Amino acid sequence: MKISEYVRDKWAFIGTGVLLYAVAAWFLWMTGTELPVIIMTGILYFSGFAGIGAYDCMQKKRYYDKLNEAWEELEEKSYLTEIIKFPGFYDGKLMYEVIRKNEKYLNDIIADQQAEMMEYKKYVETWVHEIKTPIAVEHLIIENNKSPITSSLEEEVDKVEAYVEQLLYYTKSGSLEGDYMIQPVILKKLVSEAIRKNKKMMVAVGMIPKLENLEYEILTDTKWMGFILGQIITNSVKYSDSHKKPHITFEAAKSEKHMIEFSVWDNGIGIPEGDLSRVFLKGFTGENGRRVRHSTGMGLYLCKSLCDKMEIPLEIHSKCGEGTRINFLFKQN
Repeated sequence: MKISEYVRDKWAFIGTGVLLYAVAAWFLWMTGTELPVIIMTGILYFSGFAGIGAYDCMQKKRYYDKLNEAWEELEEKSYLTEIIKFPGFYDGKLMYEVIRKNEKYLNDIIADQQAEMMEYKKYVETWVHEIKTPIAVEHLIIENNKSPITSSLEEEVDKVEAYVEQLLYYTKSGSLEGDYMIQPVILKKLVSEAIRKNKKMMVAVGMIPKLENLEYEILTDTKWMGFILGQIITNSVKYSDSHKKPHITFEAAKSEKHMIEFSVWDNGIGIPEGDLSRVFLKGFTGENGRRVRHSTGMGLYLCKSLCDKMEIPLEIHSKCGEGTRINFLFKQN
């Protein structure tokens, strides 16, 4: 709050005070009061007037400055009245009560939305676990009835299973509570398991995996990171270059401050420069997505969301016609 703004806001009050004194001084003069008395009366009048105004101004300035400071520093804006004192002036009290009522209204809405989200999340998780049973039965039937038709059917069932898993992690990415467990794991074991789960699609396009220097023990959630690696492998297969022998490389190196830099890179078609800044946006498919069928724009969005929740930095670099590199930075155990 600026003092100049306070004075401008009180111009009518100040003008009225000056006018009243002018009338009083004229009356005193007309009744024969001596000039020194009139001047002394004016000094006393304006001193009191200015003192009251200065006190009111400084009281409000201190309070509003603290209010603005608290607002800037507070992350949860709906708890502002919890950290500011109740003001001692009337219009401040009115404002405080309005803010408090508004906070209660907003917090009630947030609580209702969180309850609805939790109910939706539980429903989706239950649905995902229930749908796994018929998918497992389908895999068993296909395994016991090998033929070109069932092999083709198995590919479609695998796609359904991948989309179901993606749905599960989408609900987890929007959850407010920590639904993960950070623990030590050997990077090579994590990568090998991701390759094993996705080997069918890799074999289908003749993609060759290469593992380099992955003996480091990192800290992460194995399930979440396994899903993230699966999404990256899926993208590498989906956007492989038909004019090259596709390959994907997993490599790691020790970085500074006990960190492990882990990179996954391929020799696919790459990402246009204009799309790179938006690939982590939900639903963004870009130029490549318009070329390839069934692109959802959810894979990299989920990778970034889950990494952010685990506080694992994630970067992407790419060049059209050369391939894509994704970098992670893990804490070393």
